Order: sequence, then structure tokens, then C-alpha cells
Amino acid sequence: MKERLKAIAPKVGFPLFYLFCLVIFARWTFPYEKLRDRIVMAFNQQQRDTGGQQELKIEEIGPSWLSGISAKGIRLIGAPSEPGKPPSEIKVDEASGSISLFGLMFGDHDLSLRVSAFGGTIKGSFDDSPKERKIDVTVEGVDLGQIPMFTDALGVPVEGTLDGTVKLSLPDQKASKATGAVSLDMSNVAVGDGKAKLQGLLALPRLLVGSFALAGDAKDGVLKISKIAAGGKDVELQGEGRIQIREQLVDSMTDMNLRIKINDAYRGKNDTTKSLFGAPGSNVPGVFDLSPKVKQSKRADGFYGWHMRGTLARPDFDPAPFSGPSGPGAGPGTTGGMPGAAPMMPNPGGGSLR
Repeated sequence: MKERLKAIAPKVGFPLFYLFCLVIFARWTFPYEKLRDRIVMAFNQQQRDTGGQQELKIEEIGPSWLSGISAKGIRLIGAPSEPGKPPSEIKVDEASGSISLFGLMFGDHDLSLRVSAFGGTIKGSFDDSPKERKIDVTVEGVDLGQIPMFTDALGVPVEGTLDGTVKLSLPDQKASKATGAVSLDMSNVAVGDGKAKLQGLLALPRLLVGSFALAGDAKDGVLKISKIAAGGKDVELQGEGRIQIREQLVDSMTDMNLRIKINDAYRGKNDTTKSLFGAPGSNVPGVFDLSPKVKQSKRADGFYGWHMRGTLARPDFDPAPFSGPSGPGAGPGTTGGMPGAAPMMPNPGGGSLR
């Protein structure tokens, strides 16, 4: 047995030692700076070719485990939310990903990803084969206040923690065929800090939203939002609608109706809230209701109705004050088949997002 091991050991040991040295020195000498420049250049060129307005910047790229890379100081710079404001910016502290070497042997690109950003963690896997692309993402402990999209949309500081999952399958790698499910939960949500001014008029005292839930199922490239709900101490929020999924997630088109109501307890909280939203039981409108768009959104049941459309990165909000039974002959702001659902929105690709 010893003689046999002596004969086999050199034939097995030397190739393994060579392979080990090859991997180690490849990692040490790999041109990560050129890889960083290549990734940045490819992304920015794609944005220019497709008419996008985002720009990618990466400070550093290095190795991660055996077959992965790690990037630090990632910034995604977009167009300003409003004229005269600075460009929007999404910052990622660190992101690492690795590819399955076993999958590459069969022509698949199976990636695992971990991102540290917005005070939390985003973990996911992306299985990419010629027949199908699968996306499985888990979000844990993300700070809403650090996500520019929320603060830009509301114009005042936002608090809260985001957790949830996104699971999508894209047959033939096409977003237009996507199926799956999305479930997001936000806890301890609050809006305003008593200093930032709402619509540039009065500072909004801290408004407690509490828990917030969003859930939906995707089929044939359309994510149908079946639940948007929040019921905190100070406010009530309801909604539903659809999202037309695009290859670039931030370019996905939204078509949703949202209804929000400020509770009497908050409206009568102090002189500022009475001035903003009107004192409970009073016919004198608050400053908030003096805005033509806000006044137009006011419904008979005390809710403010809004129609959200546009891309996820840059949504637009229009008044949607009408409500009533769905079906033929229903009033504006309603559609047959889904009570309170958003009306049809033109689709640049033809048809509509119904």
C-alpha cells in the first residue's frame, strides 16, 4: 500500500499544487482596475444608447472568495428629481458577488450577491440560463431614510425599516414574460421631523405611519399589486395597481391608485397640524388643502386620492379623487374588474398597461 501511495502521490499532488498556485497568483495579479473601468464604461454606454440618465461610479474592485469580486464605493447618479435640485444619488457601501464555476461548465451563469447599503443587507441569487432567468432577493433591515427615492418623492425625511422578498422567473430571459411574487414589509414608519417644510410652507410634525405592507403577484410581465396598506396612529393608507416590469428595474412603469387619510388625532395635535390639515370638525381648510392639486385630490370620505404613474425611479402623482363601483359606466378613476384600480396608462411599446 505504501509503495502504491508513493507512486500515485506525485501524479496527483503536483497537479493539485500547480492548480492551487495558479488560482492564488491569478487572484493576486488580476487587473481589477481595468475590470472596474470596463464595468463602468459598459453600463454608462448602455445608458447613452438607450436614452437612460444614470451614471455609474465605482471606487474600488477586488477579489472575493474563489470565483467572486467585491466592489466598494458604488454610486449610481441620476437626473435631478426637480429642476434646480442636485442630481439624485444612490450609494452602496460594499457589494460582493460570486459565480458558480460548476454552472459555467454547462453554459449557465449562476450568481450569488450580497450588498451592504442603506444601513441594511440585500442578499440574492441570479440563475441565468439560455431558457430562463431566476431572481431571488431578500432584503433585511434597510433604512428607508437612506433611500433617495422615498425622500425625493415626499420632500420630507422618512423613517422606518424595510424587509421583504422578491422572487421572479423570466422565461427566455424576457421581462415581458416575468412571473413570481413580491412581498415587502416596513415597520416603525414615520414621515417628517418638525423641521423640513411640506411643499415649502410649514414644517411637518412627525407623522406616525406605523407598519406598511405591499404584496403582489407577477404574470406575463405585469406585477399586479394586490395589497398596499398602512394603518398607523396618525394616518391610513390604501392602494392597488400594476407595474409593467422592464429589463432595467428602475425603468419599470407604474400605474397605481393610492388613498391616504390624515386622522383627526393628528390633525388636532397642535397649532401646526391644525394649520396644515385643518382642525377636526372645522370647515376652514388647512394650508395643505389650499394647493390646487391637493384640493382636487380630496374625496368625500376624507381620503386624498392619487394616481401614481411613470417609472419607479421618477414617479409622477396626479389627483384621483373619484371613487365608486367598478364596471361599465363607472366614473373617472375606476376601472372594470378592480375596484379603485388605476385607469389605463399609455404604453410606449403599444397597447396599455391594463
